[in-house]
Amino acid sequence: MPEIKVAEPSLSLSFQLSHEGQDVALNESFIDEEGNNVKLVAFKFYMADIKLKAVDSEELISSMELFDAKPFDASISTPQWRDVYEFDVPEGVFNRLEFGIGVPADLNGVDPSTYSNNDPLSTYSNMYWSWASMYRFIILEAKIDTTGGENFDHDVIFHTGLDDLYRSGVERDIDLSFSIGEEQSLSLTVDWDNLFYHYDYINLKGESSTHTTDSQTEFELAERFTDNFVKAIRVKP
Repeated sequence: MPEIKVAEPSLSLSFQLSHEGQDVALNESFIDEEGNNVKLVAFKFYMADIKLKAVDSEELISSMELFDAKPFDASISTPQWRDVYEFDVPEGVFNRLEFGIGVPADLNGVDPSTYSNNDPLSTYSNMYWSWASMYRFIILEAKIDTTGGENFDHDVIFHTGLDDLYRSGVERDIDLSFSIGEEQSLSLTVDWDNLFYHYDYINLKGESSTHTTDSQTEFELAERFTDNFVKAIRVKP
């Protein structure tokens, strides 16, 4: 008799930048809470140690993923990363999602050439700061017009890194139940206005750029941005 294969349950996990409840696509503009006309240029970041947790157990579903808002291009042969991934999961009921934002210290200094091309930590991810021997954890780049017009002449560039900015053990409440063959989805978002204005306020007219390591001021801005990012993460209804 042929072996009967039973389909494992699966989880589709997506992550997007949003504004007023709508996903923000690259190069599409919107007016933010402060009247800036914003056009997103790049948004990518690492999520590490992704776990589903139950009352008395937990399941690691991925040790590292790179989420990237850039649309998949079938004409490109080099590795690409996405804003949604699918994972096999065990049967059960889970009430918490746990993860880290960034790259854990034990991986942050590893030579990216040691990874296979399709690994999120490989050189193809374009997330490695070769000059600083570490990874960028979050890349957010945008063009904005601070008058609400169409000039988009003001750059917003947030590149975070350094072991001190890795955030582990981030948790969010979920309500997911998996049985054999069942497919479930979970969407996470970070709202632009929450990210910059609703926690530790960032004035994008004067605090619009950081590469983390150039100065203490830039590090402090990267730290505020990182903490705002973590606080702003929501499970999308």
